[in-house]
Amino acid sequence: MEKINYLLPEESAEMTLNQVKSLRQIEGRLRKLFGLKNYQEVMPPSFEYTQLYTALESNGKTFNQEKMFQFINHEGQSITLRYDFTLPLVRLYSQIKDSTSARYSYFGKIFRKEKRHKGRSTENYQIGIELFGESADKSELEILSLALQVIEQLGLNKTVFEIGSAKFFQRLCHLADGSTEILTELLLKKDLSGLNTFIEKNNFSKELRELLKEIFITNELSRLENLVTNTKDDVLISSFDQLKEFSEKLSMIKPIIIDLGMVPKMDYYTDLMFKAYSSAANQPVLSGGRYDQLLSNFQKEAVAIGFCCHMDTILKALERQELEEDND
Repeated sequence: MEKINYLLPEESAEMTLNQVKSLRQIEGRLRKLFGLKNYQEVMPPSFEYTQLYTALESNGKTFNQEKMFQFINHEGQSITLRYDFTLPLVRLYSQIKDSTSARYSYFGKIFRKEKRHKGRSTENYQIGIELFGESADKSELEILSLALQVIEQLGLNKTVFEIGSAKFFQRLCHLADGSTEILTELLLKKDLSGLNTFIEKNNFSKELRELLKEIFITNELSRLENLVTNTKDDVLISSFDQLKEFSEKLSMIKPIIIDLGMVPKMDYYTDLMFKAYSSAANQPVLSGGRYDQLLSNFQKEAVAIGFCCHMDTILKALERQELEEDND
């Protein structure tokens, strides 16, 4: 009799019994919240034609095909496991013939190949929402307010909510004289030493140098405003003003941190971005942003914005938080 192999493939993600219980409880609370806000639950297919992702372009970039799990079906066509929920929902909304708005929610897994030994699973459970077709101001405030409400429903004690701007990031890269990859890596890693070296090697204006030097270490709103205003750059100033307005409007719900060094998690983000962190997790527990340009790939023009909860990270954080509380 052959020996049974009890090991799981490295790509698999298995939840403990307690994690499944917590997941179902959170799902119940969020389904109720999303239902009250008129977000209709949808269930996109697990398989898509690979071309759904590879044929699209946003900000001059396409999806990273190397991260997709691809297969050849009986038609000889390349298909892939669901890479994200946003694209299928953009496609769904694009089929609406009039200019009505739409609100969708989703609960399920995505599949992305990740580098080994990075502590990231290739199989991830997400809960999220997408809002299409409302005015920009209404959409952004609605989604941000809902994201803050969702955080309260997760059961995590110590959370931080940060907002950033893809426009601000893209403008910084432009002003960095084409050193986009280097600057992106430094900002992602929040490498202050490396950033200072990068600044010294380039002939940036005094004002841009000062902004970059403090981009990680300054959270004070008035100081950030002075640094941005001093650049006299219209794009940087208008992007910051928008973030400041959001911060002030939502401060009654929860303090908001403006992160001017935030890097887009997805290449299709074009404007507002946001992330939530927990002291019990190394990765964001929630992330989202605005991505109007994706709709143009489907001959549709509308405001599009949404976010997702990274449930695998959240469930591990809840277990870690419970363990820390038991040890206190």
